[in-house]
Amino acid sequence: MLTILESPSDCFETSKFGGFCPYWIQRNNQVIVANTAPEMMEILPKVERILDPVAVLELIRFNYISGDRTLVQGVQRMPWHSTLTADGILHRHAPIPHGVQYMHAQEVAQRLQVLLEQELLEATQNRTVIYLLLSGGLDSRVIAGILKRLEAQIVAPIVCVTWGLDDSRDVVYARKLASWYGWDFVHIPYDLDLVWANIERGALWGGAEVAGIHLHGMDWFRQNAKPGELVVAASFGDSIGRAEFSSVHLRDLHPMDIENTWGLLHPALQEACIATAHQDRALAWSSEFSPLDWVRNELDMQENYMRRMICHAMDYIRQFCDLHQAFTSEEVVSFMWSLSPDCRTDAVYRELLKALDPKLQSLPWARTGVGLDGTCDDDAGLRKEYHEWGKWLRHELRPRLEKVLFSSDLLDLGVLYGPALERAWEGFLSEPDDKLWHGETIVKICGIELARDAFNLQACRTPTNAQDAVLDRISRVFLCGKRGIQRLIRNSGVRKI
Repeated sequence: MLTILESPSDCFETSKFGGFCPYWIQRNNQVIVANTAPEMMEILPKVERILDPVAVLELIRFNYISGDRTLVQGVQRMPWHSTLTADGILHRHAPIPHGVQYMHAQEVAQRLQVLLEQELLEATQNRTVIYLLLSGGLDSRVIAGILKRLEAQIVAPIVCVTWGLDDSRDVVYARKLASWYGWDFVHIPYDLDLVWANIERGALWGGAEVAGIHLHGMDWFRQNAKPGELVVAASFGDSIGRAEFSSVHLRDLHPMDIENTWGLLHPALQEACIATAHQDRALAWSSEFSPLDWVRNELDMQENYMRRMICHAMDYIRQFCDLHQAFTSEEVVSFMWSLSPDCRTDAVYRELLKALDPKLQSLPWARTGVGLDGTCDDDAGLRKEYHEWGKWLRHELRPRLEKVLFSSDLLDLGVLYGPALERAWEGFLSEPDDKLWHGETIVKICGIELARDAFNLQACRTPTNAQDAVLDRISRVFLCGKRGIQRLIRNSGVRKI
């Protein structure tokens, strides 16, 4: 759906925290807002669909694009708590403030429970079905306990949805919890065909802004959900409830250096793109004046990692029904951010789960196989991971990845450097099958090529001097070793390099 801002009084606002962030562009004296990348591409002439090298650098380095940038120059994403006006000016409002007050874990848990109940009761009103994305993790378990307490007031049936390998901890623990509460349980099998379909969806629907593997089993809702039904996710539980990002607590978090990972970005672009990427990341705290490093780090991770990666992938569901991210009401975030990070720990969840239902505390945690009360899993044969991404990508899906990755058109975009691409591919193939590592980078680059093909993305540069032209020639000759030479032989006298 497109929204056009034309008159001086027109504006578009985003939610204060955790909500959807649309695309926007200014052209022909209009500001146009769109829900998806394909919608935006439809209104852009082919000659204006120019690949953004800074976005490529950020995507490869962080697994998401920083700030408001997308892979297409001039197309932006709105941040949270912002207003876009018809003159093309984006107003960033100050984020929810952070504090440093101390409270005991039990006090925090009691207050958090009340606020979550208020948030979810409001979000689930007048729904015909509530789908809970349930895993073996702690965050969705907290939300399950809250929903169980509210069940009589919600009225709508609650259906638990889980994806993953059948013998994984996530699936087994989620199935057990759904059985305890008498809720219907939907298990979406995870296999290599789903992974490849998601890689394509990540590029064609998602504009290649994240690796498509993170779309998981979300396409199930295409056939099974209806408008007005609600999906509840707990993606923000770790970061809001326990101040944890990718298993690292906020107190121990240090920003990643911005660099040209594995030299994949063309050398001619590196210096300028890195400088601009620093500016993109800093937008997260540009309207926050706290001198505390951990405050800036949290704003960085929320505005960039959570907004641009986690939320973007989860927004795939919004095509088919409504989505609510738990832990994102202004009241919940304001309370948790008023606390010192030292008060946002596993101890809060331990108290919260115990108060909601002691069984939730004793159910093993998928990450460790041990419950928060020390209960150990009695089935040592369960998988820790719910997927086999490394194995599938390196073996069954390898031919498809290789064909896309080494497309003759990819280097024509003028952004990637051939020898580094070859090194990344060889490094990926040499890694253990139970590790993803280079695999996510390979998937992201394949997504760029799939998006180039689908949207007719245009090159952002041509060689600017003799040295640059030589680097391009070397890049092509050594791309995949024999691949590059064979391509030159095939195209000799036909295609200029």
